[in-house]
Amino acid sequence: MHSIMTANRLQDDLLKDFKEQKKMIYEQIELLDPLGTSLRKPAAQRLVSKGLLIFSEIICYLLAIGIIVFLFFKDKIFPFYLLADLRFKPEYQGMGWINIQALNFVVYAIVVLVAIQFYGLARAARAIRLKNDILNLAGKNIKEIVGQHLKRKAAIDAIEQRHFLELPNTHLEEGVVKVNDVPNPGY
Repeated sequence: MHSIMTANRLQDDLLKDFKEQKKMIYEQIELLDPLGTSLRKPAAQRLVSKGLLIFSEIICYLLAIGIIVFLFFKDKIFPFYLLADLRFKPEYQGMGWINIQALNFVVYAIVVLVAIQFYGLARAARAIRLKNDILNLAGKNIKEIVGQHLKRKAAIDAIEQRHFLELPNTHLEEGVVKVNDVPNPGY
């Protein structure tokens, strides 16, 4: 008698666990499948996007370096050589030495600021590229998890159909039975 009660409790526990697993699998598939699909991009689109990000990152780094190099050759490039003329030619001394120096420092500050901004853009492009790689990997892994869940769902459905008569039907207990809610035991 004790073994029958233990077997019934075990069977009830296993049935409860089976139903909870089924519910969890269905919920996870419903949650993860759209997420995995939205994270995945076609390989060609991902390659173009990654290529453009690498290209823009390199261009921004080169522009930042070029602007810093520009500071050293500023006195030889038109129209910036005029700043050197203002500082060193005596006919412009009437404008005031402090005004000329202030203009020179402002030009240096603007150029340095632009170089820093290009460097920041390059770092941002790199961060976006790395984030996209992580999102692609996450999408790939989510698709793999969804595939495993779909296999488990198919196994659960097969067990339900195989043991349709032995499993308690919750649809019948609720009193409202819809044709599409009852699995086909012969399928």
